[in-house]
Formats: sequence, structure tokens, C-alpha cells
Amino acid sequence: MNKLNHEIKSQSESYEVGETVFVRLTCTEEDDPESFYYFKQFAKKEGVILEVIKHPRLQYRVKFGQAEAVLYHEELTNGKQLEVPKIGTDNQEGWERVKVEWYTQKEVADLLGVSKATVYHYGKQKKIIKILDPHRLHKEARYEKSEVDRLVYEKQSLPTGMSPNEVAKRLGLSVQSVYKYIQDGSIKAEAVPYGDERITYVISETAYHEAEKSLKLSEIQRPKKFEYYQSSQDIVLFQKFHSSKVPEARVIRNKDNEWGFYLPNIQKWLPFEEGVREYQLMPVYPIHQSTLEYKGYVELQIPKDTVVFYPFVDYLYETWGMENIRLREQDHTILLFIRAGERPLTTKGFFAVDILPFLIKGDIYIEEDQLILRSAYRKTSLELPIELLESMTKLAEQEGISMSKWVEQKLSSLLK
Repeated sequence: MNKLNHEIKSQSESYEVGETVFVRLTCTEEDDPESFYYFKQFAKKEGVILEVIKHPRLQYRVKFGQAEAVLYHEELTNGKQLEVPKIGTDNQEGWERVKVEWYTQKEVADLLGVSKATVYHYGKQKKIIKILDPHRLHKEARYEKSEVDRLVYEKQSLPTGMSPNEVAKRLGLSVQSVYKYIQDGSIKAEAVPYGDERITYVISETAYHEAEKSLKLSEIQRPKKFEYYQSSQDIVLFQKFHSSKVPEARVIRNKDNEWGFYLPNIQKWLPFEEGVREYQLMPVYPIHQSTLEYKGYVELQIPKDTVVFYPFVDYLYETWGMENIRLREQDHTILLFIRAGERPLTTKGFFAVDILPFLIKGDIYIEEDQLILRSAYRKTSLELPIELLESMTKLAEQEGISMSKWVEQKLSSLLK
């Protein structure tokens, strides 16, 4: 017999049919509001035992005037001790301190870190035992304490670390990319149970720092395709969409790196699927064009809040195509790398002079209605010893950059 049952047994033996009883307030409003208000309706009312129910636990069917209730033994008193101290807590820390025989569905969810729906499935799968309540006396489902405590203990013994979502944020990657790197072994992670027969991954601090050295995006590297292009939906960052319901929507990612739409007129973000399904959003223009011959890149850095930003990005996606653009979103600006070449200037949304203040490297000008971009780089060749070239290649790979970029950095530092 546990401590709780011992205390209850010592306070009163089991009641008999016809015996007079009263409801005891065994909890406070703060502890369990549902039970508190249920008990309160019978507070100080005299009840009569109509039936003794011994399974699965000792309880009684009690008549209070015109109302009936089914109550557990510990929720009743024989009237000789109406003011019985409620079952409280001891001074232990953690989830073990609560001296009760059951948890509500919400308490189980909080303890295990899962949703209430998952708790329901745990009950169906017999991972935890749901307490029968045929008369629906409690507003929330209740589960036996022992099995829940066992699951909590098992969870505490699982490896700790960062989730794939946290790693994605810290490395500046998409969550999909992190999962891909976990699958190919680039990020070491441990699989742990999660929710209803699913698994998630935990990345330790050591594993994170190892991945950071090889995967974290460097400011000196050109943007990677996944930074601005979502292949599964064939969309790009800041792409313009619209519908009969929404005059303008822009593709953006939220703080969790999830792709969706921002609706400027109501200042609301929507998941991508919801925007397409509920608002029938469609792209305003195509985003694919043939890839230009490589002649270097023109580099720009444009503030997000400047008037020319959206017209210029729309023009680039529609006329140059995402194949000829590399884009990186920063806190307040956008870093753009555009392949050198020329394309028709078909838009009236901006002038070439509007974008010149944001030019970092290269040259931009117009000739005969053609927007011409010239790279600041000129291809050259150097004859060097093979051993030196091999050493330079290894050093560049360690820093995650091309050998040309590595040579440029070293020469720039020497010429300063």
C-alpha cells in the first residue's frame, strides 16, 4: 500500500450503502480547476451512498438531492472530518514531487513534451493506462501515474542536444538541408523516439561544432541555391504571387525557416500550402531562363526597405531567371550575385541609375534598351608548381571556398 492509500485508509474505512457522506475538496482551483469546480457544486451538501463500486478502484455512486455523482473513496468523508488537508507536495524537485495517483491529459503532455493528441494515442496503444470515467465526471481524461512516470524517466535518459530546426537556424541552412546532411552523415545525430511511433534527431554540441566547420555559410562565399530556391514548390525568395483575393503576396521564410507567403496588405504570413489552397495564389511571372555563359558575377547589396528592391528582384527573376542569380537574405539587406551578360530592360519599374548606389563589384549600364552587366573580374592564368597548386587546393577546401577565391584573399591581404 502506497503512502496515499495508507493516509486515506487511516482516515476512513469503506462506506456502506445508505451511509451519509460529504465531498472533500482534495485540490485547489490552481492545481486542478476542472476537478475543483466539479467538487465545489457538491460542497457541504449531504449525500447518500447508493452503490459501492470496487473495480477498478473503490468508488461510490452518491445521491445529492436530485443529482447523482460517482466519486472515488478519497474524494469523500463521513462528515466527522469535513476539513481534511488536501494532498500536497513534498520538497523534492522535479516531476516526482507530486503525490497523486493520476495525471490529467494536459499534465501528461507537458511532462512528456508531446501534444494532447499524442497522449490519447499512447492510451490507445496501452503505453499508459487511462482511468475509466463512464459517467464523465471529469472534464479531462486522466492517466495512471506509474506508467507516465516510467515514460518520463525513459525520456530523461535519452541523449540531449539540439534539434535539426535549431541547427538549421544556427548554420543558416534550411531544415530540409539539415535532414539531408544527417542522412548522408555530414551531420552526426542520434535518432530518438518522438510522438506517435515517430523519431526525431538530436545533435550534440560536439557534432554541431564539427558540422559548423564544414557546412556553415561563410560571408565570403557566394550564396548556395537552397538559400533562395525551394525546389519542391519551384519558388524563390521574394517571388511575387497574386490572386483575385490577394493583389500581392511575396514568398518569404518565417523565423523557423518555413516557406510561405507574406501578405503586405494585412501584414500576415501564411504557410505555402494554405496560401495556394485558401487564397488560390499563383505566380505572376516565370522564374526560369537559359543559363548564361560564365563571365563572372556583378555583386550588389540592396536594403530590403528601398523602393527599387521589389521591382528590381521581379525583373531579375522574370528576365534573367533564377539560374543566373544568387541571392542571400541578410538582416536588413539582400546580397545579390548576377551573372555578367546582357538582357532586355523591359520594365518601367526602375531605372539603371536607381540600382547603381547599391553596386559593390562590377559595372552596370544600358545600351539600346539592353541592361548590360560586366564583371569586375578578368580571367587570367598562372603557371605554378604542381605541389604548390595541390597545397593551395587543400587549403581552399578546408575553408570551403574555391581556389581562385582563396588566392584572391591571400593576395588582397598582402597588397593592403
